[in-house]
Amino acid sequence: MKNNRDSAISPKAELCGLLCLLLALGLFCMGAARILTPKRLGYGATWEMFLCEEPDSVDVLFFGSSLAYCDIVPAVIYEESGIPTYVMAGPDQPMPATYYYLRECCKTQSPDTVFIECTGLVFDWKSDPAHFYNPNLTFMPLSENRVIPAVKYTEGETLAGLLFPLYAYHSRWEDLEAMDVQPLGADPLAGYTYLEKICPLEDFVPYAVSDTLEENGVYAENLAYVQKILDFCNERGIRPVFYMAPSVIRVTPCWKDRIVGDLADMGIELVDFNEQFDELNLDMQTDFYDRLHLNCRGAEKFSRWLGSRLTARETPDRSPDEGLWQERVDCFYERLEETLAAESKYKDDSTAKAEVD
Repeated sequence: MKNNRDSAISPKAELCGLLCLLLALGLFCMGAARILTPKRLGYGATWEMFLCEEPDSVDVLFFGSSLAYCDIVPAVIYEESGIPTYVMAGPDQPMPATYYYLRECCKTQSPDTVFIECTGLVFDWKSDPAHFYNPNLTFMPLSENRVIPAVKYTEGETLAGLLFPLYAYHSRWEDLEAMDVQPLGADPLAGYTYLEKICPLEDFVPYAVSDTLEENGVYAENLAYVQKILDFCNERGIRPVFYMAPSVIRVTPCWKDRIVGDLADMGIELVDFNEQFDELNLDMQTDFYDRLHLNCRGAEKFSRWLGSRLTARETPDRSPDEGLWQERVDCFYERLEETLAAESKYKDDSTAKAEVD
């Protein structure tokens, strides 16, 4: 009688066992990476919360840098127009990253319109690829839209961390908190980052464009990605709007004319909201967080003005979740009321102290 211990394991069984082991290891790494990667609750790249949106529920998407996620309040736009919007911008978002963000977003959403804040055309991302790409790609789903720009534009430890998140965050075990293991829900501000500090300003300032922007080919590559964005939108029937946000720091007239001309050659009309600065009723003493970004007061003004002029295409089979969007409206205005009330109290206390002194 043959001893079972002497029977050889078949190559097919060995291969099956190896595949099962690799699958288990892969699932473990994916789960561990998901837990160890820090939660992103604001300041752009809020992918986990964005993916909680109901598929095909967002009519308008905003892309770009912090000039988008600090200046656009989807709740105010919804209150003004009834149009559901979302801000999927990122810190100093390079134009190539904007393109891949658009492609990834359109896996779950079918927007009628996309707004691209195109100050990123003059971001010299080759000067420091890690600074520009790491925060924009780290929180994206691990798909081709993350892998392609990571491989193309980063290297070394930055690339390793973007391809293998455990490499970047394996040391966070001791810092884990309860929220790290709990999935995030829908973003109550739909991608907007609330800023309340007031920075009184006096004069407009020119944006310092890098001298190497043309020499290293970045500007030309940025324009190439604008064309890719345009082609993608044309294929999907999406209306693209390229704009510049109202700001105290502005590109010089020379660069502004250059950008306007280059976009016009592609059939794109640039909307520069700096030209409506007075019409927006922005107050340089109260409505800015710093020279680049609006605070909550300025963002509310800009978003209300924009919402009153925003139109969506007819989509009979699509209607927003009115309950969710009313919660977002309430969330923003409750925070704004708290901010204004705190300011009023501070002024009253300062006045009383001055009178006593």
